[in-house]
Amino acid sequence: MSSNPRPKIKLNKIKRATPNTYFFIDFDWWEESNLDMKTYLMARLNLDDEASLDSEFDSVDLIDPQTGEVHQVDGFQYIVQAYFYQLPEDFLTNASLVDAAFCILLANANQPMTAIEIAEGIGRQPDIVVRTLGGPKIYQGIRPVFEE
Repeated sequence: MSSNPRPKIKLNKIKRATPNTYFFIDFDWWEESNLDMKTYLMARLNLDDEASLDSEFDSVDLIDPQTGEVHQVDGFQYIVQAYFYQLPEDFLTNASLVDAAFCILLANANQPMTAIEIAEGIGRQPDIVVRTLGGPKIYQGIRPVFEE
């Protein structure tokens, strides 16, 4: 007999992602991994020679168009958000699902989006988004948000 019995899992505690599940980029995942998000982004950004990610400003005031609230974001986050917001539509449809979802979440200031919203933005089917991003493997820090 084993000294470490298997834990009993209650089936109602296991959560599965659905098309209405929200997803976000977990920046803690990047901190805990051996990957550097800034390096990862720099490798994917196609900036002009004049443009630089070493922003001259530490923070930028952004106004939420829905609530009117002012939020401060750091200069790097602002440049990345503006860059991904302006990507041509064919970029997202030609990129891998994970890269496209990562870009659309960054363009949305990492505000949680449902699998349906992500799928519409990247031109894929919601069930494929759910199966890819809602599974046990975490890609580029993209995680589902499960309500308690």
